[in-house]
This record gives sequence, C-alpha cells and structure tokens, in this order.
Amino acid sequence: MIKRWVTLMSFGVALLAASPAPAQLPGVQLDGQTPIEERDPEDVIRSQLAAFNAHNADALMANLHEDFAWFGVDSDITTLEMKGRDNFFESMRDYFSSVPGARAEIEEIFVAGDFVTARERSYWRQGEAELSQASLAVYEIRNDLIYRVWYYPAFE
Repeated sequence: MIKRWVTLMSFGVALLAASPAPAQLPGVQLDGQTPIEERDPEDVIRSQLAAFNAHNADALMANLHEDFAWFGVDSDITTLEMKGRDNFFESMRDYFSSVPGARAEIEEIFVAGDFVTARERSYWRQGEAELSQASLAVYEIRNDLIYRVWYYPAFE
C-alpha cells in the first residue's frame, strides 16, 4: 500500500475551491486584457514538486487542468488511475496525513514541447528507516497546467 501511495504522491500533481475563472488561468486571455505570461512546462512541474514537498494539497491542485487524468503504465497495460482535480486533492490530503515525512526530488528532467519527462525520487519513513524509490513520469502541459501524467513502475 505504501508503494502505491508513494507512486501517487510522486506526482505530486489540486484546488479545494471552485476552478478559477478563465481570466485567472495562465495562458488564457479575454478580449481587452493584457496577455498573461505563460509558464515554461518545466516550471509547472517544479512548482508541483515544491507544493508536494510543502504538503500543500491546495497548491498541488492549482497546477492541474480541470480535465486532469493520471495513468499508470505497466508493461503493455495502461490504466486510468485517477481522473479529476477533486479526486487528486482528496488522495493527496489523505496521503499527507498518513505519511507526514514524505518528500520528493527530481533527479532528471527533459522537456519536449508541451511534454515533460522526469525521473523522480520519493522518500518516506517506515519506522526508523528512510526509504526511497524512483519512477519515471511523463507530463502533458496544456494552458500552463498539468493535463495528463503517465507514471511508469517504480524502481530503486
């Protein structure tokens, strides 16, 4: 169960309140408004990591597209693990309560257009021992928000 939660928390990709109005979303502009400066896709992922390490589920959700979906990839099977910001928020809030020392870091990152590939390492405590595992994630960024993420099996 811990490994499942660790994989979930690595994404460490939620907003408790209602979605921001379109004018508040990065990259969205209404007639007559000054263009909103867009974030680099890598900045979106680094912002998500900082929110995860701060155990701030609200900030995590703020980086997610309203149609966010999380997929697990295992060999030749891709599974929809989670859909929607609210579901992600609930999962992360529960995770932070059950694993208070959880943290993560990016070991490598590669950006190709709107896709970010990251090798992430997650850390948590089990008794007196600190454990860790790495995983590979591919994020799709739309309108400066995480739209999709595909997580691959964890490894040491």
